[in-house]
Order: sequence, then C-alpha cells, then structure tokens
Amino acid sequence: MKLIFGKKMGYRGRIISILFISAILLFIREMVKKHFGQVPHPVPIPAIIVLVIAWYLGKQYDKYVYLSTRDSLTGLYNRRYVTDNFPKLSRYANRRKLNICTLLVDVNDFKEINDHYGHDAGDVVLVNISKILCDSFGQRSIIARWGGDEFLVLVFVSDVNVIIDEINDFNSKIKNEDWKHKSIGTLSVSVGKATYPTDATSLKELVAKADNSMYEYKIKHKMQKLL
Repeated sequence: MKLIFGKKMGYRGRIISILFISAILLFIREMVKKHFGQVPHPVPIPAIIVLVIAWYLGKQYDKYVYLSTRDSLTGLYNRRYVTDNFPKLSRYANRRKLNICTLLVDVNDFKEINDHYGHDAGDVVLVNISKILCDSFGQRSIIARWGGDEFLVLVFVSDVNVIIDEINDFNSKIKNEDWKHKSIGTLSVSVGKATYPTDATSLKELVAKADNSMYEYKIKHKMQKLL
C-alpha cells in the first residue's frame, strides 16, 4: 500500500507556473491573430524565454515547500509537517478503515555519545537510524525527526498486531548495525507505541501515550545497565 503523501520534491509550483504563463501567452497570441490576421512567428523566442523563467521560479517554490517540511540533517519529515498534516492523515485512515500506530523512538544514552565522541558522531547516529527506520517501515508510513534524538513514526495498518514484528525487526537492525566502525560502540533505542483511534484520536494525546510507553523501555534499559 502506498500513501498519497510523496517523499520527493513535488512539481506543483512548476506545473502551475507553466500552465499560467502558457495561458497568458496563448491569449496574447489569439489577440494578435485576431487583430493582425497572423502571428509573426509560430514559436516566438521571447515566449520560450518566459516559459523557462516560469519553470525556474516554479522550481524555487517547489524547493522551498520541500525544505520547509524536511529535517535538514536526516531528510525525514519534520515536526511541522506531521502536526499540519495529521488531520489529513487521520481522514485517510478513516476512509481506508486503517489504524495509525504511533511510534516514538528515542536513542538511549545519546548525550553520552555526543559527550564522548562529539556531535559529528551523534549526527552519524541520527542519519543512520533514519535510514534504518525507512528500511523497516517503508512506504506505508510517515517518518519524522521529532526533535533532538527522537523520531516519530506513523504506520498505517489494518492489523495492529503486525507492528510488533516490525518493531522487533527494527530493533534487530539497530543491534546488528556495525556502529563500531563509526567509533560509536554499541547502541540501542527505546520505542513507545500508541494506536489511533483505539488509544487516542488527537496527535497530542497519541504522542503523550507513546512517550509514556517509551519511558517504560527507558527504565528497563537503565536497569539492565546497572545489573
């Protein structure tokens, strides 16, 4: 199942710009033909230049829209995108009779990674985790960097039980990733879960419930380190 929300930069600005300018040029052409009987050139060079400029300006608009919804480090969606689009996402889920499993992912001991290995090493961790998230949850999910070392994943499923296997698969990939050659050492994450509409219907409540669930994993991780 593919979602209707693409991950690549769109063409909306370019398409609208070209159609708008083309309509104006065709109108001018018809007016010239009406008053003078014919047009000077079948394909006038100035019109081509104007269309090229329109394409360029439309591309700049598309680029601005794309970057405004993306995290600059990982390329994932940002918090603003998820917050602005959750009403649309929930309507999509309702129409398709799907659940939205809300996963909050947090890197364990991330501050220690930054303190001991530097922020560049921390950035490497975040970038690689984002890739593993995309590989684990794929096309039927919205994946965002929620802030700092936290990620939010919205997975659209008909059966909520399948998400457990996918979380386990994600954790296995994190465990098996060769972090050592990146000077990171061992690494783990905590994952909290909440489900729309069973647990909550608003994004704020879903994130809060997922955060509480994630906190339990954090406690278990700290206890294991002490043992």
